[in-house]
Amino acid sequence: MLSIGSLRNALRVRPPNGCHAVEATFAVTGLVMAAVVLAACEEAPSLPGIQVDTLPSGRVVVANPDVPLAPDGPPLRLVEELRIGSVDGGCDAFGSVVAMAEDEAGRIYVADFRNDEISIFTPTGECLRSFGGEGEGPGEFRMLSGIAWQPPGFLWAKDPLNDRLTVFDSLGAVLVTHTLERSLSASIPWRGSVDRQGHLHDFVLSRVVHIKYGIGPDLVVLDTLPAPETPVPEPPTYTQTSGGIAMMSYLPHSPDGLWAVDHDGHIWRARTDLFELHETTYDGDTLRTVRLARSPERLEGRERDSIAAATGVRASQLPETKEVLGAIYPGADGWTWVSRVSVDRGPVDLFDVFDERGRYLGPVSSPVPIELTTTPVFGSGTVLAVTEDELGVQYIVRLPVRPLQE
Repeated sequence: MLSIGSLRNALRVRPPNGCHAVEATFAVTGLVMAAVVLAACEEAPSLPGIQVDTLPSGRVVVANPDVPLAPDGPPLRLVEELRIGSVDGGCDAFGSVVAMAEDEAGRIYVADFRNDEISIFTPTGECLRSFGGEGEGPGEFRMLSGIAWQPPGFLWAKDPLNDRLTVFDSLGAVLVTHTLERSLSASIPWRGSVDRQGHLHDFVLSRVVHIKYGIGPDLVVLDTLPAPETPVPEPPTYTQTSGGIAMMSYLPHSPDGLWAVDHDGHIWRARTDLFELHETTYDGDTLRTVRLARSPERLEGRERDSIAAATGVRASQLPETKEVLGAIYPGADGWTWVSRVSVDRGPVDLFDVFDERGRYLGPVSSPVPIELTTTPVFGSGTVLAVTEDELGVQYIVRLPVRPLQE
């Protein structure tokens, strides 16, 4: 296993002697940020193929070749060590898992969107209890859209139809209920998260803003950051009708903006057609840019024609290239996981992984397809995720990271 160092070490890196950088600007995630054009260095970087530079602003730029970092260890993979789920009708018979969380003791919390309830499992997968249920009373839900665990003992649950956030203890007893401003829009699943200091982070869709709250069950606003607009022109849309309901969607492979909050409380941003990840603060400062030298594939031939036929648009309206990354998932250990783009936004079994310094560790495969409609939980050397069998039955799986040859 690769060692997990401090992020501060990465931020203290300075350009090697004889290196210099030239800044340029470009628009990404709705903000104007600095790009770096690395000039030739008189001295080679400390690791073969990886270039590290620091701008005058203090931003660290890590440029990786599309080759795994070999000197520090063998290739990695995920292996399944725990599976929770059944069709027997117990609390491990899931209707539609919308979110998961894990506490310091290893207990696993599962939020079921269809059943409007939360189930608690031991680290070995035994069901302790379920709570919640449909309703408007304390601890009940009309639409359970997500959960987040906040140490030392607070489980947050979002209910956009009841316009509230409820705080439970580790056994499901209601501690606090916070009434929220009524909104006609909601993110499902809820994107709430907690950093290592214990601050709750939320994205309020109606206000298009990230909010950082204080530590503990009180909903005290500490900071806000306007969310970025899509970093590209509004992509073309197409309409499909199912059951008499018209649904509008963006054309496949249209570039989009991504974001995720890491365990330091920083926000990672990217766009799907460019393999560049930007670590930013709530003050709007960019601390780090991590690049992978992977060019997008061209969208052409039969694939282009089939997408045009399926969406009912002209082939000339489709993007020229495919997306290069699917979603960003910061891990508790400082690693950053990036999902590959899947067909029709379906499950994936391959991630590109970067260590705490932004160095590319290579692709990491999963033995089971991972559903991304439920956000996986990336811990320290483990992944908690949802997978489905051929009959559509959902299971929670815990997948530790192991060397490939084991």
